[in-house]
Amino acid sequence: MAKDEPHSEREAPEAVGEKPTGRDELSLRRAIAEAFDPLRRFMYLQCGAWHEAEDVAQEALLRAWRSRESFDGRADPRTWIFAIARNHWRDRLRRLDSGPRIQGMSDALKLMEPAPGPAAAAGRGEIGQAVRAAMARLPSEQREALALRESQGLTFREIAAVSGVPVPTAKSRVRYALLKLAEELKNFRPEAQS
Repeated sequence: MAKDEPHSEREAPEAVGEKPTGRDELSLRRAIAEAFDPLRRFMYLQCGAWHEAEDVAQEALLRAWRSRESFDGRADPRTWIFAIARNHWRDRLRRLDSGPRIQGMSDALKLMEPAPGPAAAAGRGEIGQAVRAAMARLPSEQREALALRESQGLTFREIAAVSGVPVPTAKSRVRYALLKLAEELKNFRPEAQS
């Protein structure tokens, strides 16, 4: 083959955003590499510590890479990777025999919210504490589903696939989490402060 001739279709660069199919190792490698930051943010919402979130994300991505032969291309690679990370996190919790820690949750909320105005910034400490406390009281399944939906933008179908539950269950977990947070944080609504 001459240098100027294109490679076979199998070796041709893929379109941006194209999902890997079957045993397409190159695009799966890209999907795993691109998953680090979103996965780290998701893990932070689970454990509350950036160093631990980074460790868990790296370990989960390593597990994904080692088990790449099991990826058959039928699922979205992001869903497959997040399911591996979720299972890794749960295994880690079982080994440590402790629940998720939520210290520093206000930092995670800063990443998810637009920059506050001066009045909002003044109350951030009190609101941050209230949100951390409310998040801590959520059942772990609801906290996890809400984190996947709000911080990662996963669809209910993707949340269901990651969590191993039916789609209606994923929807209800997010809904109940939002209702509980709204109830616990009702004193921070603008109409409640007038």
